[in-house]
Amino acid sequence: MSINAITFDFWQTLYKNRPVDHSARLYQLKADIERGSGQSFTVEQIKAAVGVARDTWSRTWAIEHRTLSAHEWLTVMLAALETSIPATHLHDIETRMENSLLEVPPEPVTEIAAVLPALAARYRLGVISDTGLTPGRVLRQILETDGFAGYFTQLTFSDEIGRSKPHPDAFLITLDKLNAAPEQAVHIGDLLRTDVLGAQGVGMRGVQYVGVSRDDWSMGQAYPPETEVIPDAVIASHTELLPLLARWNGAG
Repeated sequence: MSINAITFDFWQTLYKNRPVDHSARLYQLKADIERGSGQSFTVEQIKAAVGVARDTWSRTWAIEHRTLSAHEWLTVMLAALETSIPATHLHDIETRMENSLLEVPPEPVTEIAAVLPALAARYRLGVISDTGLTPGRVLRQILETDGFAGYFTQLTFSDEIGRSKPHPDAFLITLDKLNAAPEQAVHIGDLLRTDVLGAQGVGMRGVQYVGVSRDDWSMGQAYPPETEVIPDAVIASHTELLPLLARWNGAG
């Protein structure tokens, strides 16, 4: 069957982060928690609690195949600090965390603006993204602001479906919306464990994009154990996609 659908990861595939002042954000979080709880904490205590929340996020993502929301992340952090915050104040902190990406929006990868129109003219396109603390509603806003949202038939975000890559649901839900069978679709992403392994696990082709960073997850790492991931192709630029798909479709 010919390939007629392409799905993309968001982070490090369509977009890359711009530098942010993490120290300023840490002190803002400290002030917010102190104001809400009525307690004082050292910077070291806040850093340690942030570390606990990050580790919990990573374990949940790797083992349960879902991403913690900002609310869950803050709940873990507050438990580590042995404190609590009124619900209204907690909601304000969550919203600020979720929207913080809009203060310093990520940057589209260099070639994507030129490539998307050509790809969308030939294939049905989708996004499959794990969201971290930034929810899908914010990533949609970024895609719309940059004029990219209209090229995609389906936008699938882990916070909205309750599953993250490499869980099959993340891919199968998207393929259903694209009206494509797995063997008719290709997924492009930077991470071997989630993007490539997840796509291949449902019968799609998995292409690793290394134009921003190169993931070296390999056999012997913890999740899952003893699994070697071999992409169907590796590309450094999205300009390589059209000729690659033409070859796979027997046109060259």
